[in-house]
Amino acid sequence: MPTHAELAGKLLMDAATFFRTLADQNESLTEQMTENATVFDQMGTLITQDPNGELEGTPNAELTGRLLKDAAGFFRTLAEQNEPIKEQMSENANVYEQIGELVANDPLGILD
Repeated sequence: MPTHAELAGKLLMDAATFFRTLADQNESLTEQMTENATVFDQMGTLITQDPNGELEGTPNAELTGRLLKDAAGFFRTLAEQNEPIKEQMSENANVYEQIGELVANDPLGILD
């Protein structure tokens, strides 16, 4: 069974892929979404490789939790603005938020 950190790393990398797709599809969002993708990829790697480590004094798990919760907020905004993807984006937001909470509190825990 994967740890919370491993699940969180996978979700961060999935979000990075999603941001890159948005960047490719909308020129006005290219710079912001590409930057988001880079940050999410880097944090995904970091939390997977060093779940108990720190970056500039802040635990990797805490930073990961914040990013996952930020992604959840973004997904909720997309859900509100796009009826065809509303249900899926809302589900994604819930998962990202839950894993964000779990990894921030117990990065090496195992999902029940």
